[in-house]
Amino acid sequence: MRRITGENYKRLLSYIKRNGVKASVFKVIERLSRDDSEKTYSQDVFDLICDKEEEEFERSVNFTNRYKFSIIVPAYETGARRIKEMIFSVLSQTYDNFELCIADASNTDEVENAVKSMNSDKIKYVRLKENKGISENTNEALKLATGEYVVFLDHDDILTKNALFEVMNVFETAPVNQIKLVYSDEDKCNDECDTFFDHHIKPDFDIDLLRSNNYICHMLTVSRELALSVGGFDKDYDGAQDHDFILRCVEKLNRNEIKHIGKVLYHWRSHTSSTATNPDSKLYAYEAGKRAVKAHLERLHIDAEVSDTMHLGFYRVKYKVSAHDLTDVKIMSLDELKALSIDELKESDFKYAMIINDNVRLTNADGIEEMLGILKRDEVGCVGGLVINKGKIESAGYSVNEEGELTPDFSGLNKNFSGYLHRAKLTREVAGVCTDCMMVKKSAINADKTFNKDMIVVYCPYSIFKRV
Repeated sequence: MRRITGENYKRLLSYIKRNGVKASVFKVIERLSRDDSEKTYSQDVFDLICDKEEEEFERSVNFTNRYKFSIIVPAYETGARRIKEMIFSVLSQTYDNFELCIADASNTDEVENAVKSMNSDKIKYVRLKENKGISENTNEALKLATGEYVVFLDHDDILTKNALFEVMNVFETAPVNQIKLVYSDEDKCNDECDTFFDHHIKPDFDIDLLRSNNYICHMLTVSRELALSVGGFDKDYDGAQDHDFILRCVEKLNRNEIKHIGKVLYHWRSHTSSTATNPDSKLYAYEAGKRAVKAHLERLHIDAEVSDTMHLGFYRVKYKVSAHDLTDVKIMSLDELKALSIDELKESDFKYAMIINDNVRLTNADGIEEMLGILKRDEVGCVGGLVINKGKIESAGYSVNEEGELTPDFSGLNKNFSGYLHRAKLTREVAGVCTDCMMVKKSAINADKTFNKDMIVVYCPYSIFKRV
C-alpha cells in the first residue's frame, strides 16, 4: 500500500501529538477511504496524456492573439533527471509561443549541465551568484521574462502537454485583456512520474477558501504586468511565498478577471523532501502562510484573527464583532421573516436576521458571532452553518448539481471527518445554505423578497447546529 511508508508514519505521529489519538484515528480512516475512491485515477490521467489525436489538433489551432508565456522556474540543487523531466514537459507543449526562464542558485553544476544538455533556444538561463531563497530566486527568473503572461513552475514538477494551450484558450474565449489570473486543477505524482494521485478538484475563485488555504497553488498564470505591479515575491514569506503572492494579486482584481480551468494541467512531484509528501518537513511554511493571510486582511483593513486548524496549511479566520454589532441582529424563524412585507422589512431596526427554526439547536456559544463576523463584509449576503443530524453531517453548505438543483455538501459524512481536502470544516463560498439556520443581511433582500445575486453566500463550519 502506497500510504504505508516511513514518512507517513512520521506524519501520523506528528498529527497525534497535535490533535490526539481520537482525531488521528478518524483521519486515517478517512484518508484510506479517499485512497480507495481514487484507485482508477492514475489510468484516467495516463489515457488523457497519451491522446495523440488531441495533441495534433491543439498544435494546429491558430489563435487570434498568440500571447507569449514566460515560464518561471527557480532552481536549486535539482537532480539532473528531475530538472530534465521538468524541462522536457515544457518543451513538449502543444502551444509553442513560450520561453522557459530558469534562475539557478545551486552550488554545484548539475542544473547548469542539465540545462545545456537540453540544447533549446527557448530556454533562458542565469546562474545566480548566491542562493537568496525561493522568493528572491524566483524574482531573478522573473527578470528574464518578456512574455505577456508568466507561468510559475517548481523546478522538479511537470506540466501536462496541453497546459499552455488550455490557458491560451481561456484568453481566446474571453474579452481581450479581461483575464489577469488563471489557475488549474492539479494532482501529485510519484518521483518516477508514472503514478498519479491526490487529484485536486478546485472551485472557481473563492476568497474565503483562499484565506483558509492556498487552494489555487499550481498551475498559476498571471499577467506579467500584474506580477510586477505587486512587486513579485516577498522573501518575508518564504515557504508560503506563492500564497502571499496570490493574495496580493487578487486584491487588485475583480472576480471576472480570475479564471479557473477545471482540468489537471500540473503534476506536483512527491518525494521525501517535498511538502507534497511530507508537510511536517517544512513547518515554517505553514507559519508563513498564516502570516500571509493576516497581512492580507490587514491590507484590506479587515479586523480578524488567523489561527491554525487541525490540518497543516489550513487556517481559521475569525472576523471580529463588537457588542454593538450584535444589537443589529434579530433572531427569528424563517416563517417570521417571510411574513414581513418589504415595507415592514425596510422599516425594521435590524441589519441582520438570524434564522433559527425550532428543529435545530445551536451547539456552540459563539456561533452567532462567527456568522455575523462574516456577514459584516460588504460582499456577503448570507451565511450558513454546519448542520449535524444523528452523528453525521446533514449539510455543510449546498452546491448546484448537473441538473441545476441545490444539493447538500458532504451529506451523510461522519461528523468527525473533514471531507474532501478538509472542506467540510473550512469557511468557503457556497451556492446555498440550510434555511433552518442561516443569517441574512437585510440589504441583501430585494424588493420582491428574492436574494441579491450580486452578494455571495458563505458556509461557516464554526457555527454548528444540531437537528432535533
